Amino acid sequence: MRTILGKKGETLQEFMNFCVVVPVFLAMGFSLSYGGGITGYKTFYTLFPEIDTTTTKGAVKSHNSLIQGTTVASLNLGAALGCLSTMYLGNKLGRRRTVMLGAIVALIGTILQCSAYYLAQLIVSRMVLGAGLGMMSSTVPVWQSETSKVHKRGHHVIIDGICIAAGIALSSWLTFGFSKAETTSSWNWRLPGMTTGILAIIVMIFTFSFPESPRWLALKGRPEEAREVIALVDDVEPHSEHTEFVLASITSVNELSAESASFTSLFKYGKEKMLYRLILASATQLFSQMSGSALITYYSSQLFSTIGLSKDLSKILGATDLTFKLICCSIPFFTIERAGRRRLLMIAASGMSACMFALAICGSQVTDDNLVPAYVAIVFAFLFVAFYPIGFLGVNFLYSQEVITTRYRAPASGISTAVHWLSAFVVALTTPIGFTSLGWKFYLVWAAVALSIIPSVYFFYPETTGLSVEEIDQVFIDSPSVFATVGLAEQRRREKAREVAVVAGEVEQFDGAKKAEEQYEQALVQSRA
Repeated sequence: MRTILGKKGETLQEFMNFCVVVPVFLAMGFSLSYGGGITGYKTFYTLFPEIDTTTTKGAVKSHNSLIQGTTVASLNLGAALGCLSTMYLGNKLGRRRTVMLGAIVALIGTILQCSAYYLAQLIVSRMVLGAGLGMMSSTVPVWQSETSKVHKRGHHVIIDGICIAAGIALSSWLTFGFSKAETTSSWNWRLPGMTTGILAIIVMIFTFSFPESPRWLALKGRPEEAREVIALVDDVEPHSEHTEFVLASITSVNELSAESASFTSLFKYGKEKMLYRLILASATQLFSQMSGSALITYYSSQLFSTIGLSKDLSKILGATDLTFKLICCSIPFFTIERAGRRRLLMIAASGMSACMFALAICGSQVTDDNLVPAYVAIVFAFLFVAFYPIGFLGVNFLYSQEVITTRYRAPASGISTAVHWLSAFVVALTTPIGFTSLGWKFYLVWAAVALSIIPSVYFFYPETTGLSVEEIDQVFIDSPSVFATVGLAEQRRREKAREVAVVAGEVEQFDGAKKAEEQYEQALVQSRA
């Protein structure tokens, strides 16, 4: 099987991340922040006076806030529709062709947005752009998780969150910089808006240089092609014991789920507990936005304005805060396989909830003569973006793929990622109104949501670290109830760790050149034979 520059194994994965994953999620992060970043441009709100909240007051400002929120959030609505389309297209077209189609749609949306002179065209363009981003953002994590080794799966998908943060930071600084341009022409917001189109073109160039998902190929009855991809990704021979074991595991899971293969089975509890798993995936994406992160992503500068800071200082602090968020994304990259998914989710939720409550308290104490609480609030805003990426900027995409079986992974990813975009749509739509109507009390809503994450994860989210996607699938099938799943997953992880440790000792004694995980898989193949 041909690949770009003949790369294979871990080098192939890294090259795929650089050429496809990075531009997709850079474009996603950039687009999430771009709309809110240009609403204060004079060249923008004079061209679209219906969304002017800068020079208006009273009832007119309230009405324009709603229109502004709708315009900014139309991107998310389009993205949700794009995600839902992958429920059908994901398994129909495969991972590569779905990503390519999404890139083409995103490019068309970018062209429409950068050439908009009427509000209707602007809204439609953002919906089209969002549709393309939705198709790519719901498919790429599936493609990654299905072509990664067990011990590397977390690192590869965490890159998604890092790139989203990088795109958000890039957008915040670009929109701040171009806002200082002394011009009466609209080029100062059209030019940075081309960024998403450039990134979409990069995706279109490189997507077909990388192999299709072996699990999708096996699902479509193409085992020989799947075998080649497994060998290529894991850098082994096509007919090695490792390749045979992985292919046999994939085939076995596909056969087990074939008896309940109708689309409606995704929404039934049944033997595979698909409804429970779909709720886990969707709730993870819901929590990632409704905990307050989307508020900072879309309206970071407005956040600092509500606690009494000047306009320019608010913009600078907003951009700096989002850049700090990018730096903090390195935390889950280095801890995801050590600390596990559950622990990171609960740590992040605890920190975010405390910070949102603190922002509300500080906001309630700010007066024209007392700005000390405002400066204290700055600290908590920065702490929030330190906690958020620990559990909800990459881990959410990873976990949503891990808990779904191969046959339903593409449609379930479409649904869960649609929930991600729809919840972001709600935040983007309501934030201008919330800041106008509630002020500091608006933070209490997000604090309560973040607090609810902790018991949800503790009681219902099984740990997936160290288990293959097929082993995770078996945990759900074997679990007698939703309340027993967490304990069973932990038991399976301990059993596998003990078995790998035993094999590791044998490897050290008899064959130090082979890895413990490979020996463990060989032992399983021999026992089955």
